[in-house]
Amino acid sequence: METIPAFYFDREQLAPIAASKHESFVNAAPFQHVVLDDFLPQDVLELLVDEFPGPEDLAWEMHGPGRTKWSRDKKIAKLATSDETKFRAFMRHFMGQLNSATFLAFLEELTGTSGIVPDVSYNNCGMHSTGPGGRLMMHTDQNRHPHKSQMHQYLNLILYLNQDWKEDYGGHLELWDNDRKPVERILPSANRVVLFNTGTRSLHGHPHPLTCPEGRRRNSLAVYYYLRERPKSEEYAGQQSTVHWVPAIEEDRAFARERRAQALAELAGMQGATVGVPPDIIPIDLPDGFIDPATGLVPLRFLAPSEWADAEAFTAKHMRTAVSNQHLPATDFLGAYEPIALLGRSGAADSVALITCLLDDNGEMYAARGPDAPDLFWVGYLDELLASLPR
Repeated sequence: METIPAFYFDREQLAPIAASKHESFVNAAPFQHVVLDDFLPQDVLELLVDEFPGPEDLAWEMHGPGRTKWSRDKKIAKLATSDETKFRAFMRHFMGQLNSATFLAFLEELTGTSGIVPDVSYNNCGMHSTGPGGRLMMHTDQNRHPHKSQMHQYLNLILYLNQDWKEDYGGHLELWDNDRKPVERILPSANRVVLFNTGTRSLHGHPHPLTCPEGRRRNSLAVYYYLRERPKSEEYAGQQSTVHWVPAIEEDRAFARERRAQALAELAGMQGATVGVPPDIIPIDLPDGFIDPATGLVPLRFLAPSEWADAEAFTAKHMRTAVSNQHLPATDFLGAYEPIALLGRSGAADSVALITCLLDDNGEMYAARGPDAPDLFWVGYLDELLASLPR
């Protein structure tokens, strides 16, 4: 049996950190987050660094940079594993401490949120490693709890294990605002913890290729935390069923344009047609009456351009408040967000409250949930929607 040093978080040591960082977490821009430097004792950090495996040391999962073209070379790509049996002994012990009652109490005190729940299976978190030239597109996270809709993802915790990591190596964790502009860049230095609120507007990533030397990798441990109940708010519009990838460099934008063009070519032959969509593939809450009781499906009718040629009339009927909040004329709004479909039963009591599906220049789809809904809700990508429809 392998013996390892014991390490346990101490409530008395964590409490002053939580108290001193609470205000900065709550009020941080562009979304709630905090950076904690020199978080662990040096001997604990060194044990974790020494145990972290290289790209050839285990059967990693290859995740890559996101929704874009990539080489699938594990010397470059983002590698990950959630399998705790692949963690070395001390790391496995340490990861358990991040899910301990003591550490959960610290998170609740720091964030001011009670009822934080761990995921002891480390689903889609654990160890992450990216090599020279690798990157991770800007994104907001899908809900990754293994019980899916029973839990809402709330916090991401990342501990970096990169000793002597220099500024010119890149790999900064970038945090973007709602206008998709970078607000903060955080160097992934060893013994630095980043904790952030995982909302539907929490855009984060390291979108530019790493420039670290051959043989160096950007290594980290990640743990996610959840809530049983999470009210909708400005920062959280509801659970995402897929990752929302946001282009940051021309390579990503070119990929998005290519996929969009392919999807629009397929869509051209479907204009005017109605298909029944299973409710469980629709990533938004559906109002009463949207599901056809005879089939159990939700009607999705694809629009012809003539149906929204009168921009003023169309937006007034289907999305007047969302358009008003964008501070754009109706024609400009529909130039940025092309209507492609209406979701729901046209025979429902209030037929004007159909959900309008919109498409932007990157092939991303948004939903306007009725004329009085204040904003747009991101729902996915047109090419992926078309691929999921019943044939």
